[in-house]
Amino acid sequence: MTVQALGWWPHGKYEPLTDDLASVAYWYQTEPHAPFPAFPPVQERWGR
Repeated sequence: MTVQALGWWPHGKYEPLTDDLASVAYWYQTEPHAPFPAFPPVQERWGR
């Protein structure tokens, strides 16, 4: 996900803001469930 925070500045331009953003997600899992697959190595998960 990408969040772009722009604001209108006095000199008449949109400029990046320095907002402090946070998020949370909840997962409700019923039991029993199938085993979760293994995570791929860090190098394959790192999207940057």
